[in-house]
Amino acid sequence: MARKLLTTPALAVVVVLLVSACGTSSTSPSPSTAAPSTAAPSAASSASAAPSAAATAVPAAAVPTVPTGYAELDQALGADKPFNGKTVSIQTQWIGGEGTNFAASVADFATATGIKIQIDSIGSSHETVLKTRIDGGKPPDLAMLAQPTPVLAYAAAGKVIDVAPFMNASKKLSDEHANTIGLVTQGNSIWGIPYKADVKSTIWYPIKAFEAKGYTVPTTWDELIALSDKIVADGSNPWCVSAGGPGTATGWQLTDWVEEVVLKTKGADYYNDWISHKVTFQDQGIKDAFDKYVGKIFFTPNYVYGTNTAIVPQDQKTVMDPMFTDDLQNPKCWMQKIPTWYGPDFFPDQRASGQPSKYVIGTDVGIMPFPTIDPAQNYAEGSADTLMVLVDRPEVRAVAEFLATPQGLQRWIEAGSAISTNSTTPADWYAGAYKLKVASEIASAAKGIGFDASDLMPGKVGAGTFWTKMDDWVNQGGTNTDATLKAIDDSWPAS
Repeated sequence: MARKLLTTPALAVVVVLLVSACGTSSTSPSPSTAAPSTAAPSAASSASAAPSAAATAVPAAAVPTVPTGYAELDQALGADKPFNGKTVSIQTQWIGGEGTNFAASVADFATATGIKIQIDSIGSSHETVLKTRIDGGKPPDLAMLAQPTPVLAYAAAGKVIDVAPFMNASKKLSDEHANTIGLVTQGNSIWGIPYKADVKSTIWYPIKAFEAKGYTVPTTWDELIALSDKIVADGSNPWCVSAGGPGTATGWQLTDWVEEVVLKTKGADYYNDWISHKVTFQDQGIKDAFDKYVGKIFFTPNYVYGTNTAIVPQDQKTVMDPMFTDDLQNPKCWMQKIPTWYGPDFFPDQRASGQPSKYVIGTDVGIMPFPTIDPAQNYAEGSADTLMVLVDRPEVRAVAEFLATPQGLQRWIEAGSAISTNSTTPADWYAGAYKLKVASEIASAAKGIGFDASDLMPGKVGAGTFWTKMDDWVNQGGTNTDATLKAIDDSWPAS
């Protein structure tokens, strides 16, 4: 099983592409906004990327040039459109603006091939719904997952198609996704297709409100705490915090906090050993991450809007809404730690209307790097989404192969909200995007990038007890740390 911490030069494709794109101009890139959208998909909805007259008006369609190196994809893009009228279903976790961006990413391909791509967007309990469909023998044709571990678990159960025989005979897939393919590779089998990467070491904040108050962006942990104390003294709450719910994934944002701190206090080797359980949760370094750092933010009086008891029930889609009070002039909470994908898709006005937000990222709302804790351990956290092939038909292969190409994410990249795992993605697609500029700066300045630890731990732990026990720890105000850590350790599979 090829699992590894993604440190420099791993994920180097992301760093190199972003640095190249963001370094091509001597001026600062313009703040990005989301591409115009129609009504956003609901938390559990279906959308279709079907052939349309509007799509044909796009001057340069986001489809690869034939030959692509993939047999079924070349067939699909042929003049005779052999898969015209066929339907391919895909279940994803993306709703709202993210769902719109994904639909836009496959729209040109649907038009070019005649394939109807049925997108099932499941914003709440995506993993649970997917498991029910797979275990019930009625899976979607394709599915996205944010965690490599369940991909391998489905593979072990014989529920996933090995894509290596039809996508990697010439090593095209593994060469173009070299820095992420190992997470879903076992021997000669490849159980998933890396699609999109994210930088997680980010904090969102209101730029103009910061300036009005004379607040400065902190670069160290001590400065972050001093700023938090200042905001409390000024009568407000520094932090907007959600556990990442609602649904069965509630807890993932809490584990992100712990992972960030472990990387920034103990470094890569320790982090790797923690992922493999050579370092246990009851180790002092993990306990310190809970009590000295994460607990400091979650449980200091008046730090969190609504107090720690609001964290677990707080919907991640609305957690930052208090920041926008009086058009961002009087925030009720000032900072949220969440990856770059969050805004503007989940800004309150865009979420309500489905139209581009009036709040400009980079002007009204900014993103700061998560501050350094130990200068010797200047690591950042990242993650990636993986596509599984669950049903093997020629048209399904064609869609999967398309999503493995740079063009499979092109429209999302052009909207300024996505990073491809494909090393051949043109650098100029990233140019001018504020969010991607920030991601580039974080990745470039980091000593290495650690892949989300919970996503690499056994599913029973990483997407199980680590989430649920952290939820309980937060609800208990951090008074049960020892019991929490022991319970997570005790849940670790014996083999």
